[in-house]
Amino acid sequence: MNSLERVRAVLRGETPDRVPICLHNFMLAVRESGIPMERYRRDPEAIARAHLMAVEKYGYDCILIDTDTTMLAEAMGARSECAPGETGRIVEPAIRSLKEVNSLRVINPETDGRIPAMIEAIRLIAKQVGNEVAIRGNADQAAFSLACAVRGTEDFLAELALDPDNSAIERLLEVCYRSHLAVHRALFKAGAHFTSMGDSLAGPDVTSPKMFNRFARPYEMRLVRELAADGIFVVIHICGDTTKILDYLTAYEFCGFELDYKTDLRLAKKAVGAGHVLFGNIDPSGVLALGTANEIREKTSQLIREWKPGGRFVLNAGCAIVPTTPPENLRAMIETVRKEGVYSHGCPK
Repeated sequence: MNSLERVRAVLRGETPDRVPICLHNFMLAVRESGIPMERYRRDPEAIARAHLMAVEKYGYDCILIDTDTTMLAEAMGARSECAPGETGRIVEPAIRSLKEVNSLRVINPETDGRIPAMIEAIRLIAKQVGNEVAIRGNADQAAFSLACAVRGTEDFLAELALDPDNSAIERLLEVCYRSHLAVHRALFKAGAHFTSMGDSLAGPDVTSPKMFNRFARPYEMRLVRELAADGIFVVIHICGDTTKILDYLTAYEFCGFELDYKTDLRLAKKAVGAGHVLFGNIDPSGVLALGTANEIREKTSQLIREWKPGGRFVLNAGCAIVPTTPPENLRAMIETVRKEGVYSHGCPK
C-alpha cells in the first residue's frame, strides 16, 4: 500500500496494512522551510513548498493543508493581524451587532480573502504527490466558531446565554454554515482527498454541553451529511477535553473525529471509535515538543494499543504541532507507528 491507499482504506472503514500518519504540522513546516509565515499565509507556491519539503523530510502519509484559524472570518469581513512569525488572530469582528447580520454574504472561495491561495496550493501539491500521498484540506472554522469570530467571541457567547431565541443568531449561524460548506467543496474540487474543520470554541472547555448541543452540533451533523452526499469524507476537530460530549458525537453519520489529547482515550475509543474514524491524539506541546524521544515512544505505543484495534485510526497530534518541535521527536513518533502500527491481517502492502 502507498500512503494514499493506506489513508483511503481507513476512510472507508477498512483495515490498512498499518496505521497511517497525518501531521498537523503547518507551523513547523513553515519554520523548517525558512519561509516567512506572512508569506506562507498568502502565497500558494510557498504553502506547497513548505508541505512538500516536510513530507519529503519525514515521510508521513497525509499532508494536512492549513494556514490558520482566521482565513474564513477574514473572507467574511473580520480583520486580523499577524505578528512576524506568528499565525493570524482576529482583532476586529465583521459585525458589531446582531442587527448587522443581514449585511453578511456567503463566501465565494474562488475570490474571497486568502482562500484562493489555499485552493491553488492544493492544486499544486496534488500535481506533485496526489497519486501517492493523501491530501487533507482544512476548512477552518466550522459554523459555530466562525460565528464567534465574525461577531466577536465574548459578545456572541453572551448573546447565546442571554438571548438564545434571537432569530439573528440563527441567521448568523446559517450564513457561516453556508460559507464553511462552500470552502469544503472548493478544497475537494481542487484536489484534496478529504477535508476537515475545527470547531475550536464549541467544546466543553469554552461552551457548555447544552449550548454545544443546541448551537454547534446541528451544523456539524448537517455538514457531515451534506459532504457525504457529495462523496467527501470530513474530519471534525474540537479543542480541549471533549469527554463530556462524546455521547453526542456518536450520533453523527460516518466521519472522522480528531480528538484533543485531553480527551479520555478509552472512552473515546469505546464511544466514538466504534462507528467513526479516530484521528489524534498525542499531546503536541507537553509530549511532542517538550518530551524526550523515549517519552514520545511510550505515549505513541499507548495510543496505538488503545486505538489501533478495528482499523479506524489515523495517528496525529491532538492539535497543531508546535513550530519548535525537535525533528528527532517527530521521527520517534513516526518510527514507533511504523514498528507497532502494522496490522497482521490488513490489506497487502
